[in-house]
Amino acid sequence: MGETAAIAGFAAGLRFEDIPEPVWRKALDHVIDALGCGLAGAGSTLSRQFLAVLAQEAGPGPCPVLGGAASLGPASAAFANAMAINALDFDDGLEEDGKGLGHPGATIIAAALSAAFLRPGSGRDFLTAVVAGYEVNARLIRAIQPGLARFRQVYGVCQHQGIGGAVAFGRLQDLDAAGMANALGFAGTLANLPSLRKYNWDSRPLVSFKDFVAPAAESAVRAVRLHQGGLTGAADVLDGDTGLWRMLGSDRYAPDLLTQGLGRSWSLDMATIKPWPTCRWMHCSLASLAALAQDHPLGAGNVARVTVHAAEGLLRDFMDARPLTMVDAQFSLPYAIAAMLHAIPPARWYDDGRLGDPALLALAARVEGEADAEADTQMREHRRPAGRVSLLLRDGRLLSPPLICYPPGSLRNPLPQDFVARKFLDNATPHLSPPQAQVGLAALQNLQDCPDVAQMMQRLIGQGARQEIVNPACQRPKAARSPYVPGL
Repeated sequence: MGETAAIAGFAAGLRFEDIPEPVWRKALDHVIDALGCGLAGAGSTLSRQFLAVLAQEAGPGPCPVLGGAASLGPASAAFANAMAINALDFDDGLEEDGKGLGHPGATIIAAALSAAFLRPGSGRDFLTAVVAGYEVNARLIRAIQPGLARFRQVYGVCQHQGIGGAVAFGRLQDLDAAGMANALGFAGTLANLPSLRKYNWDSRPLVSFKDFVAPAAESAVRAVRLHQGGLTGAADVLDGDTGLWRMLGSDRYAPDLLTQGLGRSWSLDMATIKPWPTCRWMHCSLASLAALAQDHPLGAGNVARVTVHAAEGLLRDFMDARPLTMVDAQFSLPYAIAAMLHAIPPARWYDDGRLGDPALLALAARVEGEADAEADTQMREHRRPAGRVSLLLRDGRLLSPPLICYPPGSLRNPLPQDFVARKFLDNATPHLSPPQAQVGLAALQNLQDCPDVAQMMQRLIGQGARQEIVNPACQRPKAARSPYVPGL
């Protein structure tokens, strides 16, 4: 049996009873996290601009968009919801020994959310689909990892995620193994190009799509719909010397990673939760700052200079001290450090007018970078974005902690058990009142007992004020958010 057939059979045949409780509970954490990120991100400039473009092309449909701004067809809603989940760069990741491997939740959960509004399904059905999507996604990206030389030439952060999204959507559409394999053929060949090296690193602003989670979610749903329309996709799209790994630019393929132990060993513990709304490659340095803040009374007024010690390549791409857009800010260590030292709640880092705040920019200008030999080794040999910061305080003291190699929210550096719940409440309150957010969280925490996911999600998504869809040229309105900053 080839890899595509094995994956399709696993996805179509998985039952909730087959999934160990720690695995589905981990998946539930990521559902809660994704929805909170989506509710916070739905009001962002980026999300609203993309939704405005969608509104010009996509007709109304049965699938609501996070934030309550619209209800669209399943593919368009998956696109919009994936964009909202990823808009603040606060959504989950996937890591293997500190090496980042994408943003699975934005694609997989957005696709599953669309499916929930097309046919009745329980919370257990939903979680089974999400677990299947995460499992296939994690195995696929590990199986197609390129060598370091090829990685430096061409790479796509989330271009593979349409496969995991199609698994989740197809599972909730009750596809059998043959139908799942055909849908995966479409999902693979609809994947967008691996474009990490063309993100405008040398000519800001950075690309608005960032990691292209939204096109992956859209293609995931469209792939299943094309199959349901009686059309034929690529057969055995993952298999052999000409499989998806080759199409996505890799020079290596390890098919055993796709199939070995499938249904018996699980990959969800590789999925990570973010404490800050920035590119994950910055989080070791931000964690260093947060650790210093636990032992010293830090604030914007008593810091004279901040030095980031990280890999040379990371400093080359992440030290823009005057970001032009919210995407630029999500890849700016000076901006993130300034936001943390000013104690701005994470979900408010990119509020309207924030990027031009003179106090933030003044502090960002005092952040400098210094290449660190050990961090260079970690990045060069393991693609592990290690980092730390040192602070020169105005009283003359120099604080210089050790290098951090594994960011918070990962298997090697876990966050507190209640972190996901606190983060959800903080992220959801711009859209929901605090009591509504508490009720929504309680419902999500018991998703496995929910008889009708669409009904529950409709209450969560549709509550609160509906947002006006703005023209792409318009600015985002201000939104009040609750004060929670991890580590500061």
